[in-house]
Amino acid sequence: MHPLNAALLAQGGGKYRCGKCQKVGNALEALFDQWPQAKDEGARQGDLPELGIHLFGTQAPPELSAAEERPGESAAEGDDAGKRRRVSPRAVWITGSLVLAVVITITLSNYFGFTLVDPATVNRMLIESGLKDAPPAPLFRAPDQIELISRELKPHPLRPGVLQLTATIVNRASEKQAYPEIDVTLLDVRGRRLSRQLFQPGDYLARTAELRVGMTPGAYLGLEIEILDPGENAVGFEVQFK
Repeated sequence: MHPLNAALLAQGGGKYRCGKCQKVGNALEALFDQWPQAKDEGARQGDLPELGIHLFGTQAPPELSAAEERPGESAAEGDDAGKRRRVSPRAVWITGSLVLAVVITITLSNYFGFTLVDPATVNRMLIESGLKDAPPAPLFRAPDQIELISRELKPHPLRPGVLQLTATIVNRASEKQAYPEIDVTLLDVRGRRLSRQLFQPGDYLARTAELRVGMTPGAYLGLEIEILDPGENAVGFEVQFK
């Protein structure tokens, strides 16, 4: 037996070293508040006596924070975990229900032919809030500044009943402009119109990606257009840009 008081044992957490054998033991396993009698037994595991003092002074020990209970976890990780715990399944269900209700309302309004919100207004709001990209600005258009350098109309070498128009055009404007629509009119010997066809840029451009770029100033563009042959009365043609 070692007559030590609780205050001394508390300083070492209950551990002591024997002065004879130098063995380290835990005094809490055989600690008595009073000097024991011969028949008394030490405390058993799980039923250790109280030391009789508070290790944190006169007040009760403070509650450990979430970060202190998990020493290996940083404060930032603890904050993130707390935020994740605060997102309850109920909030998710409420948000999803509201979104579904809005979608159903808009769908029904469109089905029955009345509009709750102007689509143009919604589109503008999405662009202003940054949720949707603004459409690219339209390219400059000046069809009167597109010049026809050369042109030739002849029967298609591989397709009977089809005429092939080969032409070269150039943009005389000082800046890029949109590719024009090409209006081709076939005429008879008296100059009367036999047929007329309007071709969009996608009909004569080899790569439609060029539509977004536009015609470069001063650059020559060769093109081929296929036209239905109205018959042997077609002896002339006109080309206009729109």
